[in-house]
Amino acid sequence: MNLRDGIYIFKGGEKVGLFNRRRTSRADSFTNNNSAMIPRFTSPPARNTSEWMEAFGKNPRLAPVEKIAGDLSYVTGKLYRTDNDGNRTEITKHPFLSFMERPNPLVEFTASAIWKLFQEYLLLKGEGYLLIERYPDGMPAELWPVPVQWVQQTPYLGAPYYVIRTTGGMIVNVSMEDMFTMKDLNPVDPYRRGLGQAEAVADEAELDEYAAKFQKNFFWNGATPDTAIVIPGGNEDQVKRFRSEWNEKFRGFMKSHGVAVLTGPKESTPIITKLADNMKDMDMINGRTFTRDAIMEHFGMPREIMGITQNSNRATADAAQYIYARNVLWPRLMQRQDAINLQLLPYYGEDLIWEYDDIIPRNEEKDKAVALEGWNNGLATRNEARELLDLETDPQGNIYKTNFADMFVDANENLVEISSHVANMQYTEGTPPLEEDRDSIELVPDEGMDDEEIILHKAMEIKARRVQTAARSLEAVKREQSRKFELAMFKYLRNQSSQIRSSLLETRKAAGDIWEMLHMTQEEFEALAPVQQEQLAAQFADQLLDWGKEEELLEKILAPLWSETYSKGAEQAQTLYRLNGIQQPALVSTARLKGGQRITRVTQTTKDTVKDIITKGLQEGKNKQTLTDEIVLAMNTSDERARLIAAQECNTSLLAGNFDMAKTGGFQYKTWHITDPAKARDTHRDLNGKTVRIDEPFITFAGNKLMMPCDPECGKAEETVNCHCFLTYS
Repeated sequence: MNLRDGIYIFKGGEKVGLFNRRRTSRADSFTNNNSAMIPRFTSPPARNTSEWMEAFGKNPRLAPVEKIAGDLSYVTGKLYRTDNDGNRTEITKHPFLSFMERPNPLVEFTASAIWKLFQEYLLLKGEGYLLIERYPDGMPAELWPVPVQWVQQTPYLGAPYYVIRTTGGMIVNVSMEDMFTMKDLNPVDPYRRGLGQAEAVADEAELDEYAAKFQKNFFWNGATPDTAIVIPGGNEDQVKRFRSEWNEKFRGFMKSHGVAVLTGPKESTPIITKLADNMKDMDMINGRTFTRDAIMEHFGMPREIMGITQNSNRATADAAQYIYARNVLWPRLMQRQDAINLQLLPYYGEDLIWEYDDIIPRNEEKDKAVALEGWNNGLATRNEARELLDLETDPQGNIYKTNFADMFVDANENLVEISSHVANMQYTEGTPPLEEDRDSIELVPDEGMDDEEIILHKAMEIKARRVQTAARSLEAVKREQSRKFELAMFKYLRNQSSQIRSSLLETRKAAGDIWEMLHMTQEEFEALAPVQQEQLAAQFADQLLDWGKEEELLEKILAPLWSETYSKGAEQAQTLYRLNGIQQPALVSTARLKGGQRITRVTQTTKDTVKDIITKGLQEGKNKQTLTDEIVLAMNTSDERARLIAAQECNTSLLAGNFDMAKTGGFQYKTWHITDPAKARDTHRDLNGKTVRIDEPFITFAGNKLMMPCDPECGKAEETVNCHCFLTYS
């Protein structure tokens, strides 16, 4: 007979399927004719259930059971009501929530204590029982834990109830509806008693218990001498005298591990025999460690969760938390959630759903990378990025960031149209004034002013207009040239970032494996002296790229822009001061701008960034993948750095050409001006309006000398970087 034809029995002369496949509706209750698969007989608890429960409280190898049950006991959840369309609404006040918060009137039987005990029963014996006490209307009122060994009989055909025998000998029949139960099905017979996960390691747990007792007895007194000595021909008096003298010389603490002295034939030679085994010979420590690890592996417990931190670091600890929550706790929590929704919640309404909160820890490094990458590349709104970083959202945060001049636009605006409009702005003729209202200054002399005062005021007005004109003119040229520098630096830094990423991922041929030198634990790295740590990180950064070639490449990129911008600065001064008859100076050598020194600082800053990430990461125990992600993220978020470098190179070239043209034009004096008093540094605000001879330096109150703003001869970054001052000449 083919099994696909089914198995049949005959009932009343009619052939009926054993599995009742002719049933017209799903059975929702336990009835006598429900199914042929309902057990015909009950099953008592296993004979060693009580002993197994007692062993749980005495054997440290079963600690994973207590850890899992304890961590699951505090998980909170939410109650939802669903409508016909599947939409869910959270309910914050409901009788079911009160019931789950306080399921028992005894103070020691808190919700967490009950669920912890329930989970321990499940892990130890594969069964868990909670007796449901009800209100007169049938609603659940209390939960009472029932030890597994108390359940003498489970429901079977003809007896749909549990038989409970307490320690006092009382026998109670409990109907199926009044018992909340969960069971880990036994593959041998899923219709009878459950099978606890811990039962599979019962031998290992007992083995460790016997090892511990052996050690205890060994230190107490093994009743076995360590050494036996045979004295040939010795009589009793000689033996006693030998023992007395031996003990007097070699007697140890108490009387354990003593020496047995026996007589022997006169013709024989003295014999010394080792009788007892020691801990080293039995390898007891490694044996217990092996048993511990085997039991932890059986439960899927990472070592760090149980407090074992040898060869552990921050990265492995974080990974352990994720593995523990995802693979150990979460499946069991979902099983309990299904049982609650099936056995308890229907009494409160059919449209309710109970869900436990997510306990799987988030990957903070990944969320941070996604937030920054998404925001910086215009793929996520500011609020979406803040949510990934666990920050509060901003009412004005529903905006995207574009990489074109870092504009901020609304989420519903057309990015293509805006980008096209901004790109076309560079071709507009004329530059709008910085502050248009200054052009409308009109001098109305007071009646009390004499002619000399009127002339003085007019002179001041003319001077202010000239300063404003010079500022606007330089700003127009600066905007035009800055775009070219920015584009060049964007391309260079992106290409450099791509090369660094390839080196880190070993997809680009490098001088050996650059990660090999960092193949050490967190403890080994921290054992190094700070100087050695810094040298190791610097050596790693040096091998990422050929930095010498990088500097040569950057100089080739910037040299044409330096020359062009230098000429633009000279042309601006020639036009502004009407120096048409004087030939413009040319940038004969980039040494005039000290460009090579600034290029070296650019590459050194990149190497320092990598070095700092490596040093900090190894100190925190981060792994190779995390370090790679952080370095790549630092390289990809370099747009602001590209603009800063571009602005510095543009200002240096532009103002150098402007100054050299004025000097060639025969001006004798120069005057320092700031563009924005609120943003100018204190040392430059102090120089505002100060005039010196054209061949003399400006001296700040910090003692630094500057021939002009962004002076390439000044090696002080605090005086030159991000400076927007300018000069006028007379």
